This record gives sequence, C-alpha cells and structure tokens, in this order.
Amino acid sequence: MSQSEQSSYSDHCTILPSCLSDPEGTSAFGGPVNSSKRENPLQAASPQPSKPLTSQTHVLKMLSRGAPINEVLDELCNFIDIRSPEVIPTVLLPHRDGMHLRLAAGPKVPKLWNKAFDGLKVPSHGSFEAAGSLGEHLVPLKGDPSFAACWAVLSRQGVRAAWSVPILSGTNDILGTLMLFYLRARRRPGERDLTLIEQAIHIAAIAIECHRSEEELREFSRRLYRSQDDERRRIARELHDSTGQKLAVLGIKLSEAESAIPAVTCKSDGILSECTSLTRSIADEIRTLSYLLHPPLLDECGLSTAIHWYVDGINQRNGLHVDVEIPANLRRLSEDAELAIFRIVQASLTNVHLHSKARAAMVRIEQVPNAVVVEVSDDGQGIPDGVMTHSSRTKSVGVGITGMRERAEELGGRLEIETSSDGTTVKATIPGRNFRTVAQ
Repeated sequence: MSQSEQSSYSDHCTILPSCLSDPEGTSAFGGPVNSSKRENPLQAASPQPSKPLTSQTHVLKMLSRGAPINEVLDELCNFIDIRSPEVIPTVLLPHRDGMHLRLAAGPKVPKLWNKAFDGLKVPSHGSFEAAGSLGEHLVPLKGDPSFAACWAVLSRQGVRAAWSVPILSGTNDILGTLMLFYLRARRRPGERDLTLIEQAIHIAAIAIECHRSEEELREFSRRLYRSQDDERRRIARELHDSTGQKLAVLGIKLSEAESAIPAVTCKSDGILSECTSLTRSIADEIRTLSYLLHPPLLDECGLSTAIHWYVDGINQRNGLHVDVEIPANLRRLSEDAELAIFRIVQASLTNVHLHSKARAAMVRIEQVPNAVVVEVSDDGQGIPDGVMTHSSRTKSVGVGITGMRERAEELGGRLEIETSSDGTTVKATIPGRNFRTVAQ
C-alpha cells in the first residue's frame, strides 16, 4: 500500500475504535496485510473500479438524505470491504412474504452465487434472543441447517468459510442477516472482527428500520389518498344526485309559481324571478363543485376528456389561459393512474393560478415507450427556493408539491420540478405498467 493510500485509509478509520488498527499488520478480520498486490479470485474474474473509502459518517449521511435502502446497504458492505478486503459481505432482507430471504446488498457477490440465496427461509434465531454477546450471535453457515442449501452451492464456488449474524431491532425482531464469505479457510472471527461486525449491523438496523418506517408512511399516504378520493366521489355523487336534483325541482316550482299567479305585483314578480335565478346559480355552483370533487367524465370518457373539461372551466375565467396537448390515441390507464394524473394536473394549475402570476400555461401529455409523461408549464415568476427546499426534505403526508410527488411515486413513477424566474415546469413520469389491459 502506498503512503498516500495509507494516509487516506487512516483518515477514514479515525472514527473506528483503536482496537481495529492492528499493530501486527493484520486486517480487521484477521487476514495478513501485505503492501504487495494481493491475489483475489473475485477481482481477477471481475475487475472492480476504484471507489472512495467509505466511513460510518458517509453511510449515515446517505441515510439522512433519503438514499434508497439498497444503496445504503451496498455502501455498508463497502465499509466492511475496505477494512477487510478478504471478506465478501452481503446483506439479506426478508421477502414480502416474511418467510424467505432475498439478497439486498453485496457489491462483490458474483452473479453465479445468486441461486445460492433463492428460497432461503428466515431463520428463527431463537437462541439469539437470549444470547448475551455478539459472539454468541455469530453462526457458521456450514453447520446451520437454515443455510445448508446456500452453503452447498457456495462451497462448490470456492467459499471456504462463511458466517451469519442476524440484524436485530431494539425489540429483538429479525430485520435481516449479515453474511460474511471467505475464499480462504480461516478461524472464527475474533474481538476485532466482532467490533466491526457490531458497527455494521448497528448501522444496518438503523437503515432498515428507517426504510420500514418510510414504507409504512407511504402505505399510510396511499390509504389516505384512497380514502380521500372515495369520500370525494361519494360527496360528488350526493351533490349531483340529491342536492342538485332538489335544486332543479325547486327551480321548476318557482317558475310554475311565477306563471300560476296571474295578478302578481311588480315587487312580487321581481322576488320570484330573483329566487329562480338564484336557484339556478346555486345549482350551477353545486354541479361545478361536484365535478371538481370527482369529474364523472374521468370514469366515463377518460383522462383526455376530463382534462379538457377542467381546462375549459379555467379558460372561462379572466387572467389565465391554458393550452392542452394530448394525443388522440392516448391509451387508457388504470383508474388509480388516471385519477392521480388528473389530481397532479389539477394541483399544478391551482398553484399556477394562485401563486405564479402567470398569464399562460400548457398541459402536455405524451405517450412514450413504456411510460406516460405529463408536463404542466407556465410563464410565471417561479417557485421560491424556500418552498422547494422544504418540499424536497419533508417526508410528511401533505398537499401541493409533496402530495403530487407521493401520488406519482405510488404508481412507481417520479415527479420532477424545474423552476426559474421565467416560469415553472412540473413533470410527472408514470411507468407503462399502469396502462389498462384488455380485461380492464
């Protein structure tokens, strides 16, 4: 190792306990450290590009910035790899069924190994809950029935030793498993090894629990939007079918009363005419409110018709003109996707009307291979930096920008916003898996 490399390595190891710096020239996992080039079967078969050294702080910063869980766990594997190059670290997480494990991270894992992890069951680790130290948690794969199939495959691929340690929550729930594979026979990990493993599984537990909390929040958000949409649909139907119909009958009766009284005074005639006009106005407003809560055209005629209807209503008011570009052959999307896109367009144009001071806006929907791209742009004053910063950092359920982003992400898509003093463009990309099938 060159002097510059040694210096860089030392700089990134300063956050570790001093016991990880071995004065006798051994790595954290007990292997000899040699300044000459080390032979590594994995590196020979699949050369890996050099990457910056990883520290605990860097991993935690990734977590605080909301990096995807797989990227965080990959970086955690790099954290172990840098301090012990002879080990191949991997992280396995429970599948959605809660019964099996899946490979979640392992940058050094060869693709040939993937089948070794197929069908692995989540071990009970019942003894671990009563164990008092990390050393008692560490289990060799060779003797663990839970990983017998995995060991049978990997031993034929040249693995000589492997250890598994559960990643536990504060209440001893199993969050996942850290596995360490060696291509050379070796002894059981010692104190230095356990210290590094303990740091790794502690960070992994934080990352996994944060990820689960965000997943629960997204699920809560999804249910909240579904509940809101269902309630809007119910209220819209009640307003249209009940209140609207009663107002229509009231208008008819007022007209009949006006015609049935032959000798009304001018004052009485004016009152009846005013009541009739007011009734019609209220009926129109309730009809508009009903359509805004849930446009029936969205269900009956599709997204394009509903957006054209909504934009026509905006263009009848003074101050803002909106153009629409939607291809005539736009494929129908699922009910949830069409409603989400309509709400994104609705929220975007509401923001344009209330905040941008724009005179013109454009709604453009484009069907590209395997996706639908929705853009709402305006020529207004742009979004203030403080609003964008808050919306990009907040994880809370909300409305406006955060709400639009959550609706897009719920469909597996993404929301991007470009803003300047010349205007703002809101762009939502919805993946093609949301297109309707023939059965739908």
